[in-house]
Amino acid sequence: MKCPVCQKGSMEKKKEIIKQDGIEFEAYKCTKCGEEIMTMPQLKVLAGKYRKLRNAKDIIFSKWGNSIAVRIPSDIADEYNISAGTHGTLTRDKEGIKIIPT
Repeated sequence: MKCPVCQKGSMEKKKEIIKQDGIEFEAYKCTKCGEEIMTMPQLKVLAGKYRKLRNAKDIIFSKWGNSIAVRIPSDIADEYNISAGTHGTLTRDKEGIKIIPT
């Protein structure tokens, strides 16, 4: 596809990263003028990543004996009925780890 701005370059799919947020995204970049555009599906993927980031919470890892503990914010603990002594499952996920209360 030709560049809609300079009409001379061709648009090539590139992977970029938004450094301040650590979010990777795909866009098309002109080989001549450097103009970048995104398709609607690419934009939807990027918006989904930002929605997920907006709902994220900062947590603190602590040392308990030989293990590492995670403090769960009270609003999330309340939402999932988690209290001291609640059991759960910890699994590996493609993005990190996942904790599922049982």
